[in-house]
Amino acid sequence: MPGLSAVRVGPVEQPAKSAVIFLHGIGDSGAGWAFFAETLTRDTAFSQTRFIFPNAPITNIVANGNNPMPAWFDVYDWNDLHAKQDTVGFLKSLEQVKAFVKEQMDLGIDPKNIVVGGFSQGAALALASALVLPVKIGGIVALSGMASANIDFLTGRNSLNRETPVFHGHGDADPVVPLALGKQARALYSDTCGLQSYEFHEYPGLAHSSCPEEILDTTAFIKKTIA
Repeated sequence: MPGLSAVRVGPVEQPAKSAVIFLHGIGDSGAGWAFFAETLTRDTAFSQTRFIFPNAPITNIVANGNNPMPAWFDVYDWNDLHAKQDTVGFLKSLEQVKAFVKEQMDLGIDPKNIVVGGFSQGAALALASALVLPVKIGGIVALSGMASANIDFLTGRNSLNRETPVFHGHGDADPVVPLALGKQARALYSDTCGLQSYEFHEYPGLAHSSCPEEILDTTAFIKKTIA
């Protein structure tokens, strides 16, 4: 069982046949993305989908004066996200992602009907999960995400999700995770790591947030993937 709490929504109709696990960004909580479940369940294709929005642990963030805030891993410099990597925190959170996937499988969900997604820090974890999950899942969603400068620290890497579809959305006006870092992540995971079905979508004028167009595109991707 996962060691973290989560906001859980649905399914509208039992039994659940698919699951979406979505990881929030730094300083947020699972409740901050619960609207996503409401948006998707307006479509009857998601009436038997269970949504899980895990809550990140409270972590002292060096770049925040060592003050605590919800985060999946530490940040050492807001202006240089590659300055130093909290590999220990990152790997610990990846284990939680694995645990949430296993939980849904234990509840009877076929892994091919599970999507792992996230925003910002959560997106970084979602992308990395494609390399380390011990089962092939239905899809990966990364919104405003980046990749670690070096992923050699990732243990248990495998090729099970090499053909798993990936949706990566990014705003071209993002001041927190600039578009260039999003493109670096795409190059790393699609070119270097060999993920073969990697969609990258740019959204004009979008800052470090989501927008209706991105949510619509994400919804269509998930529907195509698991619904």
